[in-house]
Amino acid sequence: MLRMRLKFARLLPDFCQYASHMSLQGLAQHALYTRHLKTLVGGLVLVTLVMLVMYTTPTPTALILSAANSLRETDKLPESSASSGKAGDDAAASLSLRQEREEKEKEREEAKEEQVEGGIPEKVFGLESPDRGSLRSEVLMAGESADAQCRPQHHVMFLKTHKCASSTVQNIFLRYGYTHNLTFALPGGGNYLGNPSLFKAAIIPKKLLPPSGKVDIFAVHTRLNFKEHSRVLHNDTRWVTLVRDPATLYESLFNFFHLKNGYNLDLSAFSSQPMSRLMELPRYGGKFGKNQMLFDLGYSDNMSVTQLRQAIEELDSVFDLVMVAERMDESLVLLRHLLCWSLHDVVVFTKNARRQEVKPTLDPQTRQTLRELNSADALLYDHFMAKHRRAVLEFGARRMADEVSALRSLRDEYFEDCGAREVKGKDSTLKFKEYSGLVSSYVTSNNSDQNCLMLSLPELPLVDTVRRKQLKVLEEMRAPS
Repeated sequence: MLRMRLKFARLLPDFCQYASHMSLQGLAQHALYTRHLKTLVGGLVLVTLVMLVMYTTPTPTALILSAANSLRETDKLPESSASSGKAGDDAAASLSLRQEREEKEKEREEAKEEQVEGGIPEKVFGLESPDRGSLRSEVLMAGESADAQCRPQHHVMFLKTHKCASSTVQNIFLRYGYTHNLTFALPGGGNYLGNPSLFKAAIIPKKLLPPSGKVDIFAVHTRLNFKEHSRVLHNDTRWVTLVRDPATLYESLFNFFHLKNGYNLDLSAFSSQPMSRLMELPRYGGKFGKNQMLFDLGYSDNMSVTQLRQAIEELDSVFDLVMVAERMDESLVLLRHLLCWSLHDVVVFTKNARRQEVKPTLDPQTRQTLRELNSADALLYDHFMAKHRRAVLEFGARRMADEVSALRSLRDEYFEDCGAREVKGKDSTLKFKEYSGLVSSYVTSNNSDQNCLMLSLPELPLVDTVRRKQLKVLEEMRAPS
């Protein structure tokens, strides 16, 4: 461009000189100067057009910068993305991929949230799908990997609280101990060791105690007496118990043990009675009444608020895990990780639980009355429910949902493989019967499988089975060689 301008500057004096000579040399030279003039004017026009094109037409670099600026305004692209044509293309491609990933991730998150919120029905026996089977396998493999890093715990104290689904959890401990040849704290007969009185170590018959005086598992009804219980337990024992919504618990207790006969008062009439009268109702049979959980845990059912808060703090420090009946499967997952057991170890069929169709529905006023009557248990329950929620969050909500789903799937598989069926109400043909016709029993077609048989046994026959084995083993140990 500069050279073209210089050429034009050199031609300009020549043009002036040619013009002055035209008049002197005459018409003979007119044609020659006309050709020079046309050449000069044409060159000038060409230079002007070239300059206009260079100063007004956008370059490729300018186009890339413009596109990058537009993208940066919408998605905050880095400045370096606009450094070249390739950078601009990469930035656009990166933006598209990122948007696609975000959309897919959002879809996955929404699907998982629906699964967690909707849950899986508690009893869907025989239901299996490839997805659930795959999930169960993944959880089991993950559990086996985790188990390799910890040692299964064989020392457990399970404080069995009344009407808190405790018979269901007890079945887990009795089966595990029986299968692994562990020793139990057992009475000479029945399933109670210290209730309504507080537990004393001397209650356990000597013929049922190992030579060391220590047992591996305590899983029968008792009233907590920490010092006395500790005398028969190992130092590394894991302490576990259960809580349940106090209004629901009291309704179950009242109807299951027929407290109406002792109080001459129907539960539906509670809401019309003065609270002072309800508070004075005696403990039925010395065992059953208001604030049942605190009573089973060794405390008085009449405490001041200060005493109650101190009692809850003491219990919180004693127990490694307080399970929640309304969150049973989540609690079982936490239990199996506390004890470093497998998912198979915590599979269980519901025990001694009334069928849904025979449970009365509490009206809101009666429910509120029962909660007020059991206000000490309500404070206890609220404390450990809040602690349970924190434990689930710490464990991981997604991880918990996966394990719960795998546990339920495995339970369905056991139910099918054992050929189990639910028997509602009383059945005179059953060899092993539950306490009441209000609850369901289970029978299996595969009684040759020890685990299937123990899964289906009610509490008392299973305790008797464990006791017979322990008596035999201890007698052999004491027999002279």
